[in-house]
Amino acid sequence: MGGCGNTTDKGDDSKDASGAEKIEFFQQKGEEGPQKGYKEIIKKFNEQNSDIKIEMNTVPDAGTVLTSRISSGDIPVIFSDYPTQEQFKKKVKNGYVQDLSDQDFLKNVDQSSLEMTKQEDGKYYALPYSRNYMGVYYNEDIFQKNNLEVPTTWDEFIDVCKTLQDAGITPMGLHGKDPGRVGHTFQASLVAWDPKGVEAIEEAVAGKEKLEGNTDLAKVFEKMKTLLSYSNEDALALSDTACYENFMNGQYAMCITGSYARGTLQSLNKDVKLGVFPLPNDTKETTATLSGIDAAICVSAKATDKQKEAAYKFLSFLAKPENAQIFCDNDGAPSAITGVKVNEDGVAPMTDMIDAGQTHDWMASTVSNNVVTDLYNVVQGFWSDQDVKAVLKNMDDSISITSAQ
Repeated sequence: MGGCGNTTDKGDDSKDASGAEKIEFFQQKGEEGPQKGYKEIIKKFNEQNSDIKIEMNTVPDAGTVLTSRISSGDIPVIFSDYPTQEQFKKKVKNGYVQDLSDQDFLKNVDQSSLEMTKQEDGKYYALPYSRNYMGVYYNEDIFQKNNLEVPTTWDEFIDVCKTLQDAGITPMGLHGKDPGRVGHTFQASLVAWDPKGVEAIEEAVAGKEKLEGNTDLAKVFEKMKTLLSYSNEDALALSDTACYENFMNGQYAMCITGSYARGTLQSLNKDVKLGVFPLPNDTKETTATLSGIDAAICVSAKATDKQKEAAYKFLSFLAKPENAQIFCDNDGAPSAITGVKVNEDGVAPMTDMIDAGQTHDWMASTVSNNVVTDLYNVVQGFWSDQDVKAVLKNMDDSISITSAQ
């Protein structure tokens, strides 16, 4: 990202017809649930603040668009980002993100979520708004009709899959058309089945180790082969939207996806009662879940003082528990704001795990986005050929090429 100019020199375009200051909120989550939550809060804020008008902007491929806009000097006054990731840390180092450390609204954030966002200089540059997780969503009615309990170990999980398959039900719905979604499932599997898997990839990126020959990683892909054998045959051709529709229409008993999809799932069929549990390892004690900061709201360091003042007012409004509850009710993910509760009994296995600290952050918190993206493509290839030996070598080759760029 190159140097940038002031984001604010827009003349009369900076105010609406009533004279209110227009403030862009560029947010990166395209799913229906979080968008509905933000829109409801923004409507409430705008009604109570006649001098400010927050305008949400959500576009396809938002991360790439945001990077491009920063490079051209057109930084949104308010934007969402992922403060634990390497790409965000670079934005901070380059001076694009405003330091929020002295803002009172951060006192509303639960301490563990806030600490996850601390940057190398010990300061905070984002308002953490929700935690995410990857889990196994399941249709509670299908489980009850087949006398199934929520599995807590790998063997129990496979027994559930066998029972469903024997009953003529497709156990698992997977969506592999988008390599990014394949990558999410891969990361969930890696964290669940190999406690040191992410660190092994970090070592490979640093040039210290090779993944080929890593027996623990090989076991991850063997388990993934088993998982694929219990899933829909068209997994590689299926988009996430089509998979979610099939799942909510009862074609699959389970679906691996993130908390980001919960609102979307519920909007497709409100009659389906959903539960969710961590993808299990061999024992409950060794199971961890992929979880990090999901929604987090930032302010441009290049905004004018007047724009920053308006942005702080909006972030303070977002951080009020009653407003964060609105977002949580629509999004369905655990909130980072103290006092907000997920109003669904079925998510307890995930929230209990997060509260207990049995989590691992996403790879992008320690591995560059380019490497992560290329690995997603490699794993998508594995979904096709299911060659365990080849995928580890292909991952090494991918890391070698991307790291050298």
